[in-house]
Amino acid sequence: MEPVGRRAETAALDRLLHRAARGAGSGLVLWGEPGIGKTALLDHAAEAAADATVLRCRGTRIEAGLAFAALHELLWPVADRMDTLPAAQAAALRGALGMSLDPADRFLIGAAVLSLLSGLARERPVLVVVDDAQWVDEATAHCLGFVARRVRTDPVVVLLTGHENPASGPWEGLPALEVAGLADDDARRLVHAVVPDADESLVEHTVRTAGGNPLALHELPALGRGTAGEARLPPPGEPVRVGPRLRRAFRARAQALKPPTRALLLLAAAEDRGERRVVHRAGAAWELLPPVPLAQAWGVEGGLLDVLHVQAAQLRRRHELTALALVLSQTAVLDLAAGRWEAAGTAAAEGLRLAGEVGADHVATRCRASLAALAAARGDGRTVGELTARVLEVSVPRGVRVLSAAAYWYRGRAALFAGRPRDALADLLCLAEPGHEAAHPTSALFAAADTVEAAAQAGGTDAAGPRAAMVAEWARRTGASWARTAAHRLQALVAGGPAAEDPFRAALDTAGAAGCTFEYARTRLLYGEWLRRARRRADARHELAAAAEVFDRPGAEPLRARALRERALTQRPAPARGGGPPAAAGLTAQELRVARLAADGLTNREIGAQLLISPRTVGHHLAGVYPKLGITSRAELARIDFAGDLRLKTAGD
Repeated sequence: MEPVGRRAETAALDRLLHRAARGAGSGLVLWGEPGIGKTALLDHAAEAAADATVLRCRGTRIEAGLAFAALHELLWPVADRMDTLPAAQAAALRGALGMSLDPADRFLIGAAVLSLLSGLARERPVLVVVDDAQWVDEATAHCLGFVARRVRTDPVVVLLTGHENPASGPWEGLPALEVAGLADDDARRLVHAVVPDADESLVEHTVRTAGGNPLALHELPALGRGTAGEARLPPPGEPVRVGPRLRRAFRARAQALKPPTRALLLLAAAEDRGERRVVHRAGAAWELLPPVPLAQAWGVEGGLLDVLHVQAAQLRRRHELTALALVLSQTAVLDLAAGRWEAAGTAAAEGLRLAGEVGADHVATRCRASLAALAAARGDGRTVGELTARVLEVSVPRGVRVLSAAAYWYRGRAALFAGRPRDALADLLCLAEPGHEAAHPTSALFAAADTVEAAAQAGGTDAAGPRAAMVAEWARRTGASWARTAAHRLQALVAGGPAAEDPFRAALDTAGAAGCTFEYARTRLLYGEWLRRARRRADARHELAAAAEVFDRPGAEPLRARALRERALTQRPAPARGGGPPAAAGLTAQELRVARLAADGLTNREIGAQLLISPRTVGHHLAGVYPKLGITSRAELARIDFAGDLRLKTAGD
């Protein structure tokens, strides 16, 4: 039976099953708050897949620390099919499921599960159902994420449910569908179905209190009825009791939060219930939440994001647009820093629209700054210029230096990613310049990674050392994961040469570093460039290819192109062939790059900054280029046909 009010969601599931029946598999993550109806949708899918093999498992907190516990539950009904797998895969999977002492090679296990499902799918479609995926053990989660991203050509559907948007983590890259609250009319229908004789006052009170949550709509009407069955609404000001299942669901979610986050959540709940006297004793509600940059600096922004999501949901229901715009602007900053670019762009765009409607200039400026950061990373310099100009129009006259600093930072980052390190430094150094309109110590701390990289490319070591030391000191003081990772990366850039490898490796191995996918990929890019210069071509190709893949997903085109160019330089020169263009018997890949840039009019220093080599090395390459091309000067180099056969163009060409 179709769940009440879920026509769009069930239609989406039916389409997946229909496509799978025709041989096109896929994965889908259904996400939303506890009790919102995700399990009911899974049940619908299982019933609709009557002709399919259905495999189910459910994540539990108590087994979250047991490797492959959920996979054991999922595959146990078909464990006898492991005999059909290749020997190495079968051995690895038996080891994972505790059926042998074979080592648990995670790649082989993922390949084995994929092979097993593909084999089952040759007989009839397969539906894999994973409920409460947020509690699935890490080993199973990575295995199922691996499988779900590779079933496109098999009649296999992988459905998962969770509490959070799967923009990152093991389900990254899978399609996602948010399951939101029911519309009021559907909520009323559900209450009448649960309590057919409920009077309208109970129905309306339940609908208003439940906020569209189906589990609450099931439980609250029964709690609001007296022993004789009559409707009994709580007196004004008395909190509404919560049913046992809903209480367990939210208690489990709250217990997973850090203690400071739970305290903030309690304050948010008190403020939402009208208990403003509780909040006002300590200060205004929004002032109790730590400023986003401060939370980021200390590495506690994960909990803050949970609180902001709760606040956003409450504010949407109450239609408090000004406060909602503020929350969205803060959420965008946190999503941006964590590499969740799609979520950041959505939050910033909506926050900007709402801020415009209510006249909240400061909030609108914060949203524009976040959109400028996205544009900078995606190589859209024109948009960066337009947005940062609008930011400075508001922030400079009002002395809001954190926003002015953001504008300078994102302009500098855009220049850095575009290969203009000197222009980048001109903006980035302002963040730590006393008395400057953009001077802001916290912003200078965050921008230090960009500043040191720009200084290293431009040869400005005077700026690199102090910034690296500042981040290292902050890492020692706070232990924040981002700071420890950045400190190692900056140490590598400042050290250079053979001494750079250990800090590069430390940056990649720091606990939590991989959680911010964009910055992690930047570290891999820098490390790959160092490996390429150290002539460790195979290692460099591995790092650069991984970085390019990450940059490709959100559209970070400048860095993707840089990673691919560097990777091309790791290929060994092809052997000369008779009759080919002059380059076949002459120029190396690096010489060709140097020659192209010199032909465009760049100086040796500017070429070196782009290619991360010294001006002297540029001169050395050019000295080799001229005789190979049969020329003697840069003027003639500018006339070389780089788009064709590398010959000197004549006046008539």
